[in-house]
Amino acid sequence: MMNRLFTNKINDIPLNQKFLMIYVFCVLIPIITINVFFYQQNSDNIRIREQENLRKSIDRAAAELHSMIDESVAVSHSIEGDDSLNEVLDKTYDSPVSSYDSYDSVLRNKLKRYMPVYPNILEIRIYTYNHSIQTGSNYFVINQAVEKSTWLEPMLKQSGHAFRVMVYTETSGATGSSKKISIISDMDQGFSVVRPEYRKFLRVDLNVDKIYDILTRESESLHLELVNEQNQVVAETGDRNKDVYAADDSDWGSSDVFVSNLGTVSYVQGWKLVGRANNDRITSLLDEARRSILWLAVISTLIPSLLIFVMLRSYHYRIKKLARHMDRLRNERFDQITLPEGKDEIGGLIHAYNLMTMKINTLINDVYKLEIHQKSLEVERVRMEMNMLQSQMNPHFLFNTLNALLVVATKNGYKDVTEIIKSLSLLLRRLLRRADDLVPLKEELQFTLMYLQIEKFRFGDRFDYVVDVDPLAMDMRVPIMSIQPLAENACKHGLQAIKGGGIVRIEARLSERGLMVSVTDNGIGMEQEELERMQQAVRSEHAMEGHVGIRNVYRRLELFYHESIQFRMLNGPEGGLSVSYQIPLQQLEQAQAKPGAAS
Repeated sequence: MMNRLFTNKINDIPLNQKFLMIYVFCVLIPIITINVFFYQQNSDNIRIREQENLRKSIDRAAAELHSMIDESVAVSHSIEGDDSLNEVLDKTYDSPVSSYDSYDSVLRNKLKRYMPVYPNILEIRIYTYNHSIQTGSNYFVINQAVEKSTWLEPMLKQSGHAFRVMVYTETSGATGSSKKISIISDMDQGFSVVRPEYRKFLRVDLNVDKIYDILTRESESLHLELVNEQNQVVAETGDRNKDVYAADDSDWGSSDVFVSNLGTVSYVQGWKLVGRANNDRITSLLDEARRSILWLAVISTLIPSLLIFVMLRSYHYRIKKLARHMDRLRNERFDQITLPEGKDEIGGLIHAYNLMTMKINTLINDVYKLEIHQKSLEVERVRMEMNMLQSQMNPHFLFNTLNALLVVATKNGYKDVTEIIKSLSLLLRRLLRRADDLVPLKEELQFTLMYLQIEKFRFGDRFDYVVDVDPLAMDMRVPIMSIQPLAENACKHGLQAIKGGGIVRIEARLSERGLMVSVTDNGIGMEQEELERMQQAVRSEHAMEGHVGIRNVYRRLELFYHESIQFRMLNGPEGGLSVSYQIPLQQLEQAQAKPGAAS
């Protein structure tokens, strides 16, 4: 009961309101809901993706910095383990000359050889308390000023062999003050058996520009800070001359700040790389996503609205027109609806209505005309049958007439006429055979010779013909009517334009390549342009004016042998036209293997 009541209520709602309800509840509200949900999901995905990218970027930068430091520590180990270097540095020299000799022979290239191999190392220096060594190049004697330097003083106070990464500012007379990041190690603390006489320190200066390049590489998305074990910012993205200052770790736990430790080994323990996300980039990505989704919402709302409007208008207009025409049926007005029907259900109703009115009009107005038309069709059918019977009788009448002429000519001794009538009778009988038969070449030649005899009788001494055929080719099966039309074309178009001395030459040769058949005349020939147009017309699908026999021969050959047939038309060197074709040997052998193909 409730279902029926609900159905009746729905049926009482006008059609345009139904479409409006469908649009609001099934299109507009779902589109808005989906776009809002999609925007929220897309925004969360952008934030997660950017955080992952930032984490990867800071981890990559931290790994590169750690690799630079490890590389410098490995070089330090290699230098400290060089026995020849330590022996020369620990030796006491009695004069500067002997010190220079040791420098030239051993020390000169000991440290410089590492520079080209390790581009991340800016300089390597050794500082020693051996005052007999002369300061110069990469070797320095420790004096009071050096002992009070910011990098050496902490090393003098520590015990045990350890590497330290130190950041300090060094003043040079040539370059002024510059920031240094170095790997410092006590070269003598590693000896456990015999302690060297002079204490030595190794300083490996890192390439600070390389470090800043690593920090600046991610500047579009991150602001990186290199923090030492004392929680001081020693280098950061941007200003390379900025002094060391205390790091602000109050926001290190937030989602926009990423902290990555450089490593767990002693010399980098406590060192961190802190990255602060560039919120402007994330904001721009979110704004771009918001604009894209807004445009998507506008388009996904506008297009369905237009489609529903067009469909509602089409549906409502045709229904109204159909209703008005059906009201006219009460007044016996069987007018058809003159508008595009369409292929939907409404179009089917209009089509059915038009069909119904058309049948009613036919039954009322055209029933007698239909009967008269049917009778005239019956008379026309009988007339066509009579014509068909008459066309079947005509060949028999023609043969009977030729036979009567043959008897009269024989009785009166007209030998030439008798031969011509015989040839014409055989010619007509041959023409009544099916045109798709394969016949032996000798049979096709006999048919062609009968035609040439008739033409010889017609023209007299104005032309003659020559037949030159390979005896081996006589039994080869060829399509019927594949030579006679070529001979007829030679007589009609080639020889009629000359006064006398015309010759038609028919040749057939059998070789390993196949059967070559040619028909040549010594007539007027053709212009080269006209010959080329004719060759194209023969192979074209369109109708051809003149030379229909040549076209029919080509079509018949193409029907049997398809693309394997070679068909040529050439002008002779002394005038005339030569038409030839070659049937491949394989095709001939297949035809010979099926002798029953001919009927």
